[in-house]
Amino acid sequence: MRQIIAAAAMSAFLVGCSQQTADQAATTPPPSPAPAPVPAVAVDPALTGFVHDKGADLFGYYYPSREVKVGNYKLDHLHIAGEMGFGEWESGARTRTFGPVMLEFVDVTSPTRTNALGAQVYSVTLRVLPTAYLVEPGRIRFVGTEPHLGEVRLDLALDTAALNRARKNANKANSPVEVVLKGGLQVGTNPFADLGWNWFGGD
Repeated sequence: MRQIIAAAAMSAFLVGCSQQTADQAATTPPPSPAPAPVPAVAVDPALTGFVHDKGADLFGYYYPSREVKVGNYKLDHLHIAGEMGFGEWESGARTRTFGPVMLEFVDVTSPTRTNALGAQVYSVTLRVLPTAYLVEPGRIRFVGTEPHLGEVRLDLALDTAALNRARKNANKANSPVEVVLKGGLQVGTNPFADLGWNWFGGD
């Protein structure tokens, strides 16, 4: 008899606990979702078409001064073409592998290979070609898309004096590395604010 009474008491206790837990769950508000990160580059619907300053010579490869990585994909460089590259693109002579302003990412999980210069490079690269750009004195704005990365946006300020110094000192030993571009990069939902870029003229 005592066992029956104890079992009944325990059952009532458990029912009460379950009811109390249910009541608490009903009165406790769900946790607030984490706020979305502030974009480094806002969407600008006015940025359309392909326009560049024909008097500017910005040819080169611009490397980020800190790591930019989204999933397995790491940003390698930003490339800006010379006048011929801009002219061909804007006249309609375009390819699927080149743009006068474009970003190149590498898949850090892909196998490496030896390039023509003897350096080890990743075998899988992604190029983000422009859907719009505006290259004007002191500023570079860009929008592009890539299936793995989504929409990519750039809004960079150009330090012309720093770029000229970098070019002048390119072949000097121990020359300082200068930031010549600075601004925001947005890769999908991933913001990279105040990102600096160093210039390299190529081999």
